[in-house]
Amino acid sequence: MKKWITRWIITAVLLLPGLSPAAGQASDGYARLDDVDILHYRISLDIGETGKAIQGETTILAAMLAGRRDVLPLDLGSLTVDRVTVDGEIAAFEHRDGRLRVTLGDGHAVGDTVAVAVIYHGEPVDGLFIQANKFGDRSVFADNWPNRARHWFPGVDHPYDKATAEFIVTAPAAYDVVANGRLLETTTLSPARKRTHWKTDAPIPTYCMVVGAARFSIIRPGSWQGIPVSYYLFPGDRDAGITDFSRSTDMLAFYTDLIGPYPYAKLALVQSSTRFGGMENASAIFFSEKSILGAKMGELTIAHEIAHQWFGDSVTESDWHHLWLSEGFATYFGALFFEEAEGDERFHQMLSRSRARYIEANRRAPAPIINPAITDLFDLLNAYNYSKGGLVLHMLRGLMGDEAFFDGIRRFYREFRDQTVLTRDFRAVMEARYGSSLDWFFEQWIFRAGHPVVEATWTWDERTGEVAMQVRQTQRQEPFRLPVTLAFADGDREQRRQIELLERSHEFRFDLDEAPGEVLLDPDSWLLMEARVERVER
Repeated sequence: MKKWITRWIITAVLLLPGLSPAAGQASDGYARLDDVDILHYRISLDIGETGKAIQGETTILAAMLAGRRDVLPLDLGSLTVDRVTVDGEIAAFEHRDGRLRVTLGDGHAVGDTVAVAVIYHGEPVDGLFIQANKFGDRSVFADNWPNRARHWFPGVDHPYDKATAEFIVTAPAAYDVVANGRLLETTTLSPARKRTHWKTDAPIPTYCMVVGAARFSIIRPGSWQGIPVSYYLFPGDRDAGITDFSRSTDMLAFYTDLIGPYPYAKLALVQSSTRFGGMENASAIFFSEKSILGAKMGELTIAHEIAHQWFGDSVTESDWHHLWLSEGFATYFGALFFEEAEGDERFHQMLSRSRARYIEANRRAPAPIINPAITDLFDLLNAYNYSKGGLVLHMLRGLMGDEAFFDGIRRFYREFRDQTVLTRDFRAVMEARYGSSLDWFFEQWIFRAGHPVVEATWTWDERTGEVAMQVRQTQRQEPFRLPVTLAFADGDREQRRQIELLERSHEFRFDLDEAPGEVLLDPDSWLLMEARVERVER
């Protein structure tokens, strides 16, 4: 779970009526290449015995989709480019301001695949960290989110264009190397050097493409349906890590049963250097080295990152402003594991914490979940994408019912596995399962700021045997459409009614068998709202 960034206070956007569908389009400002599809990265790294410099060669396979492209622009930071080849021939290039522009030359027609190889060296200023770990031992870890992969290999450093990847890492022989996918080969080159080759056959976003190299204790606790689970731990934290990660196989089993087949060849949980508490790198999740304590305090983070393997890694947001499709999903599905494993009380405690985080954020700076005003990607790590995004899924579950909701989730994963999506894609799948339009739901919860503040008063009319209620929405924003359950409770006895709020104020009357002791709005806590109910005397 990427930790809260202190700069999450963001500027609100006033969404004009009727314009929210446009907000569902790609809008984060990254220049997409509509005529090129990156298919594969082959990343070769040479890591020395000392120092922070690397030598690298990245070969990019790109398919030409339309017309004739003369130049392929790639993202690459301040590393020194030694030479570039296109299909094995020396090619001209220009490297400045974080962009590497490769001249492709003539002869590439629609449908062709072009191999661009970039040979480079230098000390990465970000994205790949060669430094001492908490025990003082040298280690190497990639940490890419959101667009920092460019600091150690060239590519299209944006999630809209996913690709398969392989990593060929030459490093000191004492290091174990982990990366995405499956291990193809480990080769001893000399007593001091070895080469490790990993490859993923499932396309993943560049922010999930990582390597890690250190002296590890590698634990293999088991597998689930043929998917091996492993822990990569610093030797000094071996026992603590075994304790902290002990339910990871249970989490893998739970999400596989709930959502669909696990999308990758393995699940590795890696103690690492990362600026986040956890980072969901596909099949090789990195956890902060400081989080391994042996007290199971980080189990929610572990569940969150494992849930990301389905949502974020396999089904990936194609625009950064739709990050809730990753972080909101991981937040909610992280909590769902504990609903299953530990019961409703633990689950609702987690939902309550999410509500509190969101309400505090909304108090400081109201904003919608999808907020095109955000330009600093780290500002997307906010309570709207995480907490409110998860609560939106909970409300959708309450609206649709468990059977339809989880069937829709499984359809969404099945339809978009290994692909990229926008919010409109998720809405369309859930509408198809629900059998009715959900435009109003997504409009008010995703594209609008705020939440309902509901004040209700009620009286008991002894003569008619009725409860008379007045219900008002008092928030500054326009009224929300709000299907609400009312519970009329008296000790162990309870009667329920359904109402729907559409306007600023409503009056209702309900025939009951007897006077209730209290009236509850949304007694099962499905809705994101603040509510107060008060009895008044006639």
